[in-house]
Amino acid sequence: MTTFWMRDEARKTERRAPLTPGDAASLIEKGFDVRVERSKKRVFPDHEYLSAGCVLEKTGGWIDAPASTVVLGLKELPDEPQDLPHRYIHFAHLFKDQTGWQNEIARFERGGGSLFDIEYLVGENNRRVAAFGYWAGWIGAAVGLWRLLERRLGVDGIKAGVAEFASQDKVIQDLRELLAQGQNQVQDELPRAVVIGAKGRSGTGAADCLSAVGIPVTRWDMAETADLDRGALLAHDMLVNCVLVTGPGLLLATSEHLRSPASRLTVLSDVACDPLSNFNPLPVYKAPTSWSQPFDVAGQTASGATVEITAIDNLPSLLPGSASEDFSNQFVASLARFPNGAEWTASLRAFAGACARRAETT
Repeated sequence: MTTFWMRDEARKTERRAPLTPGDAASLIEKGFDVRVERSKKRVFPDHEYLSAGCVLEKTGGWIDAPASTVVLGLKELPDEPQDLPHRYIHFAHLFKDQTGWQNEIARFERGGGSLFDIEYLVGENNRRVAAFGYWAGWIGAAVGLWRLLERRLGVDGIKAGVAEFASQDKVIQDLRELLAQGQNQVQDELPRAVVIGAKGRSGTGAADCLSAVGIPVTRWDMAETADLDRGALLAHDMLVNCVLVTGPGLLLATSEHLRSPASRLTVLSDVACDPLSNFNPLPVYKAPTSWSQPFDVAGQTASGATVEITAIDNLPSLLPGSASEDFSNQFVASLARFPNGAEWTASLRAFAGACARRAETT
C-alpha cells in the first residue's frame, strides 16, 4: 500500500495544499494510506482531513517517516535534513539548472531518494497534468494592475506588502474602484496591458482578470513572439509574462529597452518568475519578490520614471482556497495512478537527467 504523507509547508506564507480533504478521501477509498501533518496555516483545517479518514501526524514528521513513504508538498524543502531518503513530490525548480540546483540534487542522491517535480508531470500529450497556472496568472495580473492604478493616483498602498485576498470578487471590486478613481481624478485614458503566453493556463487567467476590471488586453502567444514587434510591446503600460521558458530564444525586454523613448511600460508582472534561469525573458531583476516586498526596481523610462516589477513565486497562495481546490481536482487522478503512468515516468526521467548533468559537472 502506498503512503502519501502531506507535509506542512516550510514557507510561512504558503497556505495552499496539493490535496483537499475531499480528494484525500477518494484516495483512501482506492486503498491509499494518506497521512497529513498538522498545520496552523493550511487553508483546510486539520479536522477536515481527520474526518476524511486521514491520519494526522506531527508537523515536520516526514523527516523520520519510513523510507517507503511518498512525501507530498508544494514548495521547496527546508535546508534540513541534508540527506533525503524518500520519494518526494513538489515543485522543486531545479531541472533548468537554477542557482544551487547541484547542491539540492546531491541531497537526494546522498539519501537515496528521488524527486517527482510537479512541473514535469506531463501526460502522453506532453501537457502538465496539474498546475496552479490559471490562478498564478490571475493574481499576478491583479497585483501588477493594482500597482499601476495606484501609481496613476500617486499612492503606494500595495507596494508596502500583500496579504491573502478575501475573495476573487473582492479583488475585482477593489480594482474597479481604483480604476474609477483614476478616471475621475486624472482623466487619463485607460491603461493598456499585454499578456505574453495568453493561450496558456496562466495567460488565460491574467487576461480574464484584466478584462473583468475593464482593462484593454493585448493577447500574445507563440505566433506573436516568434517574430516579436518590440515597439508594439513597449507601447503598453503593463506587461504580464506568463511564458515558462525552457530554453534560449525569447527576450521580452531589457533595462535598455525600458529606457527607450517609445516605451510606456512602468509595471511588469513576471508570473513565470524564473530569474535564476539563464533563459529568463525579463533579465531586469535577480531574485523573486515577496509578500512583504512585492515590487522591485526593473529600470527607468526615458523620462526618469521608475519601472517596477513584481515576481512573487507563490502567487496562488494569495487565494489559497480557490487555487487549492482547482489544483487538487486536476491532480488527484494522477496521484491515484502513482507510481505508474506517463506523467510519473516523465518526471522521474527529468530527475535522472538532472542527476546525470550534476555528475558531469563534478
